[in-house]
Parts: sequence; structure tokens; C-alpha cells
Amino acid sequence: MARSTGTTIKLRGEAKTLAALQLIGLNQLLDIPGSNANVQPAKAPTVGVLPLTPIATEDQQFQAVDAICAIALAAVDNASAFIPALEWLANEILGNILTHAASETPGVVCAQYRPKQQRFDIGICDMGRGLLGSLQPAFPDVRSYGQAIDKAIERGVTRDPAIGQGNGMAGSYEIVRLNGGTYQIWTGDVVYELNKSKRRPGFQSMPAVFGTGVMFSLDTSKPVDLANTWIASATGAECLFLNTQTDAASDTGLNVAAECLHTGGRAPAKLLRRKIQSLLPAMDGEPLILDFSCVKSAASSFLDELLGRLADEDPRGQAVFDGPVRIQGMNPTVQAMANVVVAQRLRGSIDRSPDAED
Repeated sequence: MARSTGTTIKLRGEAKTLAALQLIGLNQLLDIPGSNANVQPAKAPTVGVLPLTPIATEDQQFQAVDAICAIALAAVDNASAFIPALEWLANEILGNILTHAASETPGVVCAQYRPKQQRFDIGICDMGRGLLGSLQPAFPDVRSYGQAIDKAIERGVTRDPAIGQGNGMAGSYEIVRLNGGTYQIWTGDVVYELNKSKRRPGFQSMPAVFGTGVMFSLDTSKPVDLANTWIASATGAECLFLNTQTDAASDTGLNVAAECLHTGGRAPAKLLRRKIQSLLPAMDGEPLILDFSCVKSAASSFLDELLGRLADEDPRGQAVFDGPVRIQGMNPTVQAMANVVVAQRLRGSIDRSPDAED
């Protein structure tokens, strides 16, 4: 943005801070030289560091999340238990940049594992419209940046139900809360922090900035099982809509993993859903099999875009999964997550119906 107006960018400040910024790739990202002679050349990033990485496409999101998980896999002792919630969180928040920020300037992500502290830190920010600009059209009573943050971390709050479900911020907040980690979110002129060392979450004023940023610091010794959160709740009415089948391989089947570049965002799911919708009229009563057996994990946004909107847009609603479309091969966590988003999507459809009670 600065370069587009002819502005020259320079960095100055404490040598230690400038060196740390160089270590995570700020100078390289901005293509500017070091501005302080006292700053030593930064060492090459180690296996525990993801340098500042631009996020402007689904492929960049996929590559960044893959790199974050690779760091955890290589460095964290109980990686298999720690990675699922980490992957979900990273996918959902990075997906927000592509879905909601509305900025021509790419967002960025960086991450670092700190073994002595047993901490995994992720920072994500964008230069978009900010939470207030995103939410206020749908929630006119939200008039300040602090109110926008409060609203954003509520489950089910989104600027447009046709675009998202509003689970990313709320779900990431839930993961950090259960982990006992630190969560910061900033937008406009305010920053909000959840920190177990502080008795209460709190807001602080800060110089105004564009867009929205979040920072997560997770305790790697306390992995969060998604099944213990509402993200993948396996109990209650939310699990009435989707039951996986065990049908044999079929010529009318679609392998979800083979059809999609990744299962971490909405774009691949949207393409597959449209393919399914185009195939269904020609199936002549034979079920279309969706094979999830090669899908080890998925973002809630992916499952909503594929299955939630498929049920929402089909006149048969949830019954589309009772015959026309059959699900097979889902692991228990993905199945529970799918049940949650399908139920939420269909409830939202009922709430928006002209015949719904006020």
C-alpha cells in the first residue's frame, strides 16, 4: 500500500527487535535492506520457524498450514495429539483473510515453536476492512472496534450466512481457552487479550491500524481434542443429520481427497459441490458416493461449503444424504464436525425462512 503511493519504507528501532524481525523475514518480505548498522545479519530460519509468508490465494493458505503442521510434527513430542486443533485453527483464520478481508494487499502469517517454553506461536494479520467494517452492515448496533471483537468471537456470527458460518474466530478462541494459552486479536484502535496469567480477558487501546490481526500462543504440553469442543461435538441434536455408510467402491463414487487440492478451505469444496450438483440429476436413482477414506482432517469451513450448503440448497434438505448422496469412509472427528456444520447450516436456513416465526 505504501509503495503504491510512492512511499519509501525504512525500519528503525532497538537492535534486538530489528534482528528478531529480520529473523522472521520482514525485510525479505518487504524487499528492503536492514536499516540499522548494529543489527547482525539474521540467521537462516530453523525448523521451528515459519517466516512471514504472504496469503493471497488458496494455494498459499494450503502451503502455509502444511508448513505449520510440519514444524509441529518435527518438533513437538506429542504432535499427533497437538496437530488437529492447530491445523483447524490455522485453516479457519487464514481462510478468513480470503473470505472476509476484502483487501488487494495480501495478508501474512508467521509461526515459531519455542521448545524451552513449550509454546507454539502463530501470528496472522491482513490489511482489509477490519472487523467493524465487516460486521457492522449485518449488526448495526456494533459501533466500536471493541464491540466488533466481542461479536466476532461469538459462535455463529458472520457478516453473511451465504458466505460463512462464523465459527473460525469463536472456535479458535475455544481452542486457546481450553489449552490455557494466550490469544490476542486486534483491529482498528483496540487489542483484546485472553491470557491465563491474567484473571480476566481485557481490552487495551493502541494506535489505529488497518485490517485485523490475531496471535495464538499454544501450550504444546496441553493438546486440545476437537471432540471436547463444540467444533466436533459427538452428542446431542447436532448429530442427527449425517451417518456414514460402508458401501463398497462404486463407479459412481467421488474420492474427496483426489477431487480437492486440500480440505482446509471453501474454494475446493465449492468446486466439488457444484460438480455433485451437476451429476445428481443424471444419477437415475443410483446414489452418488462421496468417499472420505483418504481425508484425515478437514476444516469446518470446507465441510460446510461441501455438505452444509449441499443440504441447504437441495429441496430434500438433510434427506439428500439418505439416498441421492451417500457418505463413506469418514473418520469419527471429521464425521462429528460434519454433523455440527450441517445442523448449523440447516438451522440457519430455517431461521432465514420467510415462514419462520419472529
